[in-house]
Amino acid sequence: MSAKDFEIRGISLKIFSGCFIYVFTAIIASAQIVHSINLDLIQQKKVRNYIVDNEINSMENYSSIHASWKKGIDISEFQTHEKIFFVKDKLNNVWDCYKRANPIESWNGHFVRFALLISKADNSVMYSDGEDFSQIDTGQVYFLDLRLLKGLFNVPVAFEIISIDTVNKIFEFSYIDGNKSQGKQVIQFVDNGDGRTRIVHKSYFKSDSPMRDNLFYPYFHTKIIKEFHRNMRKFVQNMLSKAPSS
Repeated sequence: MSAKDFEIRGISLKIFSGCFIYVFTAIIASAQIVHSINLDLIQQKKVRNYIVDNEINSMENYSSIHASWKKGIDISEFQTHEKIFFVKDKLNNVWDCYKRANPIESWNGHFVRFALLISKADNSVMYSDGEDFSQIDTGQVYFLDLRLLKGLFNVPVAFEIISIDTVNKIFEFSYIDGNKSQGKQVIQFVDNGDGRTRIVHKSYFKSDSPMRDNLFYPYFHTKIIKEFHRNMRKFVQNMLSKAPSS
């Protein structure tokens, strides 16, 4: 092989290596692109302020959002709150509906308003007018506006889906750092044995205010989750009515 051939091969290898590095770098860069939050598309003022105050709108990557529930946390430090709900349908049907329900419908009523959803997996943002929701997934962060005392007080809240157990039918979501309350909520689905699904909704919570934890949280939390599961019960019934008969 001549020196010229070596020279040509060397140049070709450099060109190939340069192209590979460029493409690889472009792929990594595109994966890290953050879809900027458009505050004008967030209807709730308190949620807009919450996002700005916690500098979420200026994050270079939404993986910077952290759940308040950490691995190895001392569960005895938290207060608990538990309610049980029933839905007249089979376990698998109810579980599937809860996975796929659009939060615009499920987290929307007299006591709560859906504001936006951030996906940490792909740095995307979905607003209250979005319809491109497929199903819940870990790393999704939901921003809600709680309307207390008929809207006299509005409280922003954000939580992240931290675990989905498809075998035991359990969802877990945690309040993110920066919330008034810390902790997590666990929703477990169980076959009740009579054609119904039993849903156990348990919360672990604490804040820097004993009054909030002992008086306000249990009272308003009960109303909010009742509304959520009432919305979901309607969603399940609607999906059942649309299902083809066997």
